[in-house]
Amino acid sequence: MIRNYFLVAIRNIWRNKVFSLLNIAGLVVGISAALVVYLVVFYESGFNKNVADREHLYRVVSTITFTGDSVKNAGVPIPLIAVAKENIPQVEKVVNFFRNDVTSRITVDRKDFKNKEDIIFADRSYTDMLGYQWLGGTAATALSQPFSVVLTAERARLYFPRLQVDQVLGKQLLYDDSIRLTVTGVVKNLSYRTDFWFQEMISMPTINANAAFKKVYASDNWQNIGSSTQLFLKLRPGAAPQEVNATLAKYMAPNNNKDFATTMALEPLEDLHFSQDFQAYYRTADRKQLRILTLIALALLGLAVINFVNLTTAQASRRAKETGIRKAIGGTTSQLIRQFLSETLVLTLMAAILSLLLAPLLILSFHAFLPEDLPVSQLYTVPVLAFLFALPVVVALLAGIYPAYVLARFQPVAVLKTNTGRSAGKAWLRQTLTATQFTVAQFFVIATLIVSKQINFSLNKDLGFRKDAILTIPTPYSDEDPARRNQLEARIAALPGVAMVSLSGRAPVINGSMTSILSRNNGKQEIKKSIEVRYGDSAYLPLYQLPLLAGRNLTTTDSIREWILNENAVTALGFDRPQDAIGQVVEGAPVVGVVKNFAVRSVRSEIPATAIASYATRYHRTLHVRLRQTGEAGVVWKNAIAGMEQAWKTVYPREDFDYEFLDKTIANLYSKEQRMGNLLNWCAGLAIFISILGLLGLVIFTTDQRTKEIGIRKVLGATVWQVVRMLTGDFMKPVLIAFLLAIPLSWWAMNQWLQSFAYRTGLSWWIFLAGGMMMAFMALAAMSLKTIKAALSNPAHTLKTE
Repeated sequence: MIRNYFLVAIRNIWRNKVFSLLNIAGLVVGISAALVVYLVVFYESGFNKNVADREHLYRVVSTITFTGDSVKNAGVPIPLIAVAKENIPQVEKVVNFFRNDVTSRITVDRKDFKNKEDIIFADRSYTDMLGYQWLGGTAATALSQPFSVVLTAERARLYFPRLQVDQVLGKQLLYDDSIRLTVTGVVKNLSYRTDFWFQEMISMPTINANAAFKKVYASDNWQNIGSSTQLFLKLRPGAAPQEVNATLAKYMAPNNNKDFATTMALEPLEDLHFSQDFQAYYRTADRKQLRILTLIALALLGLAVINFVNLTTAQASRRAKETGIRKAIGGTTSQLIRQFLSETLVLTLMAAILSLLLAPLLILSFHAFLPEDLPVSQLYTVPVLAFLFALPVVVALLAGIYPAYVLARFQPVAVLKTNTGRSAGKAWLRQTLTATQFTVAQFFVIATLIVSKQINFSLNKDLGFRKDAILTIPTPYSDEDPARRNQLEARIAALPGVAMVSLSGRAPVINGSMTSILSRNNGKQEIKKSIEVRYGDSAYLPLYQLPLLAGRNLTTTDSIREWILNENAVTALGFDRPQDAIGQVVEGAPVVGVVKNFAVRSVRSEIPATAIASYATRYHRTLHVRLRQTGEAGVVWKNAIAGMEQAWKTVYPREDFDYEFLDKTIANLYSKEQRMGNLLNWCAGLAIFISILGLLGLVIFTTDQRTKEIGIRKVLGATVWQVVRMLTGDFMKPVLIAFLLAIPLSWWAMNQWLQSFAYRTGLSWWIFLAGGMMMAFMALAAMSLKTIKAALSNPAHTLKTE
């Protein structure tokens, strides 16, 4: 019986090739989207799952409050580590490590390697927590002595490609030409997905044995908090995280004051990969974004299901006689439902197989907003394949149960007598389903236009400073010799394609924050405010063309400290006018100038109170280069950059030359929005594709049903234009209804999204009109393929059987 169901199903699919193709195409898109999203959710949810006792493991995170501002940090004060080890009874085990972001170069057998930010200081508790398998050395001794390092097998192969594991033990690594470490262990790379992806583990005793490391990682300052200091606690069974939070607060309290206070909290290990507030050293996943992706996949899958229901019910009259005959010779309603569901299942299984072939292409197309390390091979894991073949069954039930019920309910006497089954395929239902499809597609189109408009607004907004033809060159962090930086500045400034050079701190706009608490005494009280700080020399203002409102420019010197404030900083520090701030002392240094407000972060946030300082030359590690803009700018710039690289190699022969144009730096601030825009582009395209498929199927079916009506109208004098208008008008009604429904929905959703930007574009009326016209044009184009052909048909051929 089952074999017969499937044979008949395949025969009917082959007989109705066009409708089957339209159905399969829509289902392929819907199932492929669901498959890719499931793959992403499955992949992201698998991080850190194999860490032993993970349900009892927590990371300690910090919330720092100062002068009204609040900053979240994934790190902790270094003195807190000793407190956690000795004074918290609920803690069974303490695991801490420090990221080594000091070392920039590792030398092995006279070959240099760059620090990939995957080097940490750790002890045995770290390797025990992650369950490393030791290939060489032992957990008990490998990290117990100073100047020891443990490598993963992958890193050992990179440094010593021709040696076996036992030959790697005892080999030496040279850090920044000054610190020599001995390999005391090799561990197998972790086989599970994890956020602990470090490849080199330096023994913790090395910190106190080296002055440079000790200065950075052995601080006793409770207010010195950086994300490189990571602390994990394993609680005893039954211990409450709230109790530990209270104990941490007790030890932190004596080190807090009204201007600077830190609150500690425990973050469950299972939340580590999804932590957006306390990001540290790894790529995180956004649960909100995953939910959005899931909703999009469900929307596309829903469109495919609607498409199937729409086309199948529209075809009901064609199969009315078949159903009547089946019931007349003894077929039951349940048998007919199973028959029609079998056809749906065959279609969905075919779509699922095609989706498996299409999914790798979708992964490549969606790479901008999928995890960078998501391998295509994940498609062929057992859970993903199980999902893939369970999904068609669910889709078959959702898409097929109603059409099967409709077809199976035909009455033999009625359908065999009248040869029609129109009562089953009601026009209002098909129009409702079509309107639903186009509402979703219209929403994606409008959302895409608004996101693109906001991105364009963000990239072209006046930031208050010059951003074109400027590039930045960071100098090595480990270089403590300012003479070399000055030498490089002079060499670059002498290049013919260079207009101006500044050796300063960071650019005006950065992805992050650099704040300090600045204070001044106004004679009545001391005013303390959190101020965003940049460090500059005398060329910083003219290079970026920051306009002075009062006072003068900074003076480049190591001995004189000066401030330039922006307008918001003038107000925050209690001055009435820019001129009033000139000559006043802030944090022990005079204010020499005031500039107009300029952006320091993306347009998501308001411009903060900002100061530019001329002192602290240890922060002057970035070269800002403004290029000449001539008629042959491309050639001039290319030659200038080549000259900069040559100058760099003269001063830093062993370091990599790296630079970035400022406008690219600014564009990177909106990478999330650009990824969202790309995603919406794809979603809009796929939604339109499915909707147009459904509409095209309905047009083909309806025009075929009305062939004789069209012929009679033409015989009675109707023109081609009148026939096309009649057919088009019926199909444009659901498109128009969809447009009216999509306007308030998209306005509300996108208005909510725009609220996350302090500076945002408006929801202009023309966006909605343009989106509606775009959809109407595509719907008309799809319909015209059949309606014009039907209107041009010869009545003599269509009426010859009457």
